[in-house]
Amino acid sequence: MAYVPFARKYRPQRFEDLVGQAHVTTTLSRALEQKRIAQAYLFAGIRGVGKTSAARILAKALNCAEGPTAQPCNACSSCVQVTQGNSLDVTEIDGASNRGIDEIRSLRDAVPYAPTTGQFHIYIIDEVHMLTTEAFNALLKTLEEPPAHVKFIFATTAPGKVPATILSRCQRFDFRRIEVVEIVSQLKKVAQAENVQAEDAALYVIARASDGGLRDAEVVLDQLASYVQGTITEPDVNELLGTVPSDALADLALAILERDGAKALSVVAQQRDRGKAAADILTGLMGHMRNLLVIASVQASPLKDALIGRLVDEAPERLDRLREQISKTSAEELMMVVQLLVGAFDLMRRTPHMQTVLELVLLKLAARDNWQSLDEISRRLSESRGNDATGSAIAAPAPTAAAPAASKPKPEPARLRTTAEVLSPSAASIRPAAAQRPKEEPVLAAAVASLVASTAGAGTELDHLWSNFLQRLRDTKMSLAAYLADSRPNRLDGDKVHIGMPGFTLHQEVLTMLDNKRLIEDLLKEVYGRELHVRFEKLDEAAAAAQAQAADKLSDMPINEDSPPALVQDIVKLFNATLINPSPTDIRRSA
Repeated sequence: MAYVPFARKYRPQRFEDLVGQAHVTTTLSRALEQKRIAQAYLFAGIRGVGKTSAARILAKALNCAEGPTAQPCNACSSCVQVTQGNSLDVTEIDGASNRGIDEIRSLRDAVPYAPTTGQFHIYIIDEVHMLTTEAFNALLKTLEEPPAHVKFIFATTAPGKVPATILSRCQRFDFRRIEVVEIVSQLKKVAQAENVQAEDAALYVIARASDGGLRDAEVVLDQLASYVQGTITEPDVNELLGTVPSDALADLALAILERDGAKALSVVAQQRDRGKAAADILTGLMGHMRNLLVIASVQASPLKDALIGRLVDEAPERLDRLREQISKTSAEELMMVVQLLVGAFDLMRRTPHMQTVLELVLLKLAARDNWQSLDEISRRLSESRGNDATGSAIAAPAPTAAAPAASKPKPEPARLRTTAEVLSPSAASIRPAAAQRPKEEPVLAAAVASLVASTAGAGTELDHLWSNFLQRLRDTKMSLAAYLADSRPNRLDGDKVHIGMPGFTLHQEVLTMLDNKRLIEDLLKEVYGRELHVRFEKLDEAAAAAQAQAADKLSDMPINEDSPPALVQDIVKLFNATLINPSPTDIRRSA
């Protein structure tokens, strides 16, 4: 006897055999019981979810010797012929290869003829969306008012390509993706019937790789039954499909959670040596981190076990490893990690340097101790805005320089750190020294005030509302706010806002995308009340320009004492500068 593949051998023969499509089978069964039979049906869904199988079952139900019935007997001559595919009353047409108007005209000419043995002549057109516009038009009239003995069943993976005039004449049923748990359950039944031994972890890998299609999963299981001698294991499936092992993904996630960049790169190098692509590694890591995020997010729920079983497609023994990694992180941190991985994946699709993007995001995640939360950034900017509201940050009251460090307010610890440390100095760091400037230095104080106003960000006009802009951006698009959080407004040049960037290619690529840039400019217009255009530049270049400007202004200042004033020392600290001629006597002499 000829060998029959698993996908054909275990094809559903009754409505109750269809896996994961209860909404379809229930409706069709009740319609058949009530004799409410439409003239045309459209079955839409991804590949391998049972569309053609459901069409054949419906054909058997209509032409069964006991029918129309919701339970075809599968024993009468009509049912057997439909199962074997040689029924004269059931015509199956491949829409991809018979897509022209001539084929549809031939079909239309055959429609008036009565069925040979059954009650109905049923036309099943698979991939109906492949028909040409002329073929659809030729079918319209027949489809709207067919003879009583004719029924049409269409199947398609792209219902959006089917003309609305065809859709309006059909009862549409959308077949859903089959859940991983349901696919695993069906694979276990097939493996048991075929005396094939397989681990649960291996079946879960097969089910995830099938992407919701049971037929694809059965094909892979059939292939593995020939490939493996003995029990099918997870490494066998990974080797056959080329997927990244879950153990490697767990090690990679652990390296990120433990902030070990070297270990993360080592895991990536090992997988690359085994032929795994950077995109596959990143996709697998995103799925692993997503599972961690789901588990961490439902910990407080009384139904957490049910939710985890429903949302996390992992074997029960793998869940313990995920719960162990949850103890090293939090849901808030995982949310930011997943967002950065998604951003890296978007960038990876637009660059040939996929490996570099993967390594960059891993190192960035491993170095997240240097991140700072948006709340902390907003708080610092709010402090700066409060200082600007007094008219001058230099003249604002502040503690004396001799006050102990313990008396200064400490920033609240960040709940979640962002992608990089904010480089702009807070106005609060200038106030203590500025509050004690002696009256005999009015010229120097005025010059420094002008210098601070021109270099500390983009001036009070931008700094005053920058925290509000960040908050609006965070509410609108959190992932974009995370990329912009480590930037700062450097200066305002007419209607152009120059925003300093840390120089990371990942940041610049994402922020300069047309949609993201347009969103930033729209929010800036809402917050600042006028049209603004963003320009991005490197922070180190802006800092160098600020230092040069500070040096030019200080070179013309009169200095009357033998040592640099305290204010000059504060400026040196502010810009991390070095005095070339620390002696005022030498400065006057060189002038």
